[in-house]
Amino acid sequence: MNSSTTEYKGYRGKVIVVDLSTQSITVETTDPQLIDDFLGGRGWAIKYLYDNLKPNIDPLSEENILVISLGPLTGTLAPSTARYTIAAKSPLTGGIGYANSGGHFAPELAYAGYDAIFIHGKSEIPVYLYIENEEIEIRDANDFWGKDTWETDELLREKLSDDFQVLCIGQGGENLVKYASIMNNLSRAAARTGVGTVMGSKKLKAIAVKGTGGVEVDNPQKFNAFIDETLEKIYDDPAYPSLSYYGTSFLVDLAYISGGLATRNNQSGIFDQYENISAETFDELYRIKSESCFACPIHCGKYSKVESGKYAGTKGGSPEYETIVCFGSKCGIGDLGAILKANELANRYGLDTISLGDTIAFAMEAYENGVISLDDTDGIDLVWGNDDALIELIRKVAYREGFGNDLAEGTKRFSEKIKGGSENYALHIKGMEPPAYDVRTAKAFGLGWATATRGADHLAALPNFELLGYEPEKGLEWFGSKKAVDPFSPEGKPRMVVWHENFGAIVDSAEMCKYTCFSAYAVRPEDMAIFLTYATGREISTEELLLIGERIYNLERLFNLREGKGKDEDILPKRFTNEPFSEGPAKGQIVELDVMLPKYYELRGWDSETGLPKESQLKKLGLLESAKKFKLLKEEK
Repeated sequence: MNSSTTEYKGYRGKVIVVDLSTQSITVETTDPQLIDDFLGGRGWAIKYLYDNLKPNIDPLSEENILVISLGPLTGTLAPSTARYTIAAKSPLTGGIGYANSGGHFAPELAYAGYDAIFIHGKSEIPVYLYIENEEIEIRDANDFWGKDTWETDELLREKLSDDFQVLCIGQGGENLVKYASIMNNLSRAAARTGVGTVMGSKKLKAIAVKGTGGVEVDNPQKFNAFIDETLEKIYDDPAYPSLSYYGTSFLVDLAYISGGLATRNNQSGIFDQYENISAETFDELYRIKSESCFACPIHCGKYSKVESGKYAGTKGGSPEYETIVCFGSKCGIGDLGAILKANELANRYGLDTISLGDTIAFAMEAYENGVISLDDTDGIDLVWGNDDALIELIRKVAYREGFGNDLAEGTKRFSEKIKGGSENYALHIKGMEPPAYDVRTAKAFGLGWATATRGADHLAALPNFELLGYEPEKGLEWFGSKKAVDPFSPEGKPRMVVWHENFGAIVDSAEMCKYTCFSAYAVRPEDMAIFLTYATGREISTEELLLIGERIYNLERLFNLREGKGKDEDILPKRFTNEPFSEGPAKGQIVELDVMLPKYYELRGWDSETGLPKESQLKKLGLLESAKKFKLLKEEK
């Protein structure tokens, strides 16, 4: 790996290091190795955590570290580069935990002059972090503790000014719900793996930032010209019209057509009330306007409102496809008004809608099977489709009240408590609940879930290639198999997943939205290399870029291995591997994980028996010493 001290453009060159235990703040120069070898964002997060966290710590102890990191394109006008990564050891999974969000917080932090914030320790009282350019303070947050995220955002901006961007937790994070999210701009969620739980454990209520600086790129003329060229490709993307007009709700329709609309805790892929939660219904009855993150031409966010009926007055951003399914068909609920209300509550309380909806769906199946009863659920009738139960349980989870305290632990821990055979339908991977799409209708997604470093994760790989109807020759060209374009075939999928995971790590480290890269591949690795070269002045090739992505993914693997999470957790729930669909277009389909996984290990350079990276692979990536430190490699003769 490199150890260059070259000052590249694009980066701000400074990081904030906070110790909440000692109430101290220092500003340091950005480590050149982070830039050269890990790019930014997600790459910086795993490198900092791997080097600075002791193995086997309690994720909720003061020893955990919360990392907030930007990318080299943050604050520029490169399309869809408003994102940031938040990472820590996950209290939900016990492995690497990270989440990614958009909106307007990241550019504001860039304009204040910083590449990242590294938060150590734990405060004795509620606090928030105040950042206005070079002025950084830890301030008392007692007045905001107990408030939801919308209230906190409003009160902080009233106290400071509307020019501040606020990132905060709600009652879910304060009460240490294992899957608490961190919110900004009211509806933008860094949701997965319980990063909000870590923030709550540190008594850190919010971060408020205002910046008046800018971001300088190395070659403005070429950079801006390439932005124009890329925008044309995005507008020409076949997925652009639907994504821009409907937002991600159009994926509900695609999932239904494929027979993979996750229904009643994934017992089926066909939902008899599909039309009630479709994109058309959302558009006709609830959508008010479109919303956009900073510098994004897609504007997939949708502001919605319920005008009449039981949930009149409900309002807020979107909800996303994942939320519609996890609060909707997964729980047997076909009322979009109820789903919108559930989404508003989850955003206000700061809760991951995927893990929350999944855990409630699991509880409903446990109730259906007689494993839990009304006595266990505080008298709440958990029959499929009971929207009153959904709404009440969200509040109880956020406050860890009664039965909500059990659900706040997530599916895995709740199943271990109630037993009774519930492990057969307790859907999780590495401890994290799965997303909305049923992977029996998309085999590469299934492999990607199993191998994702943070658990059941559709975004680590996001291999949409298999869903776009490409001709077989395209599959042969890209991934060595004509059948790679067939979502029902396992052929070509290991190579597809490895490529997407490596590129996905780069996208998350440059901090560009994956919709620009993986919806129909408008921005590809060669395009990202051009953007980064013009922005930073660092000549970087496509091959070098993908090697950085591979390095990031392997270091995340090493982090999990040292925490005891290895090959035995590269699995899917048996529902997806052993239970074929009984109806619909995907009737008879399962995920042939046992067919795909050995080839995946081979392509990764990981030992097929132990799951450990091989010595030659680690040497290629410059990670050999990192692995040796914890004896995490397969030695070769």
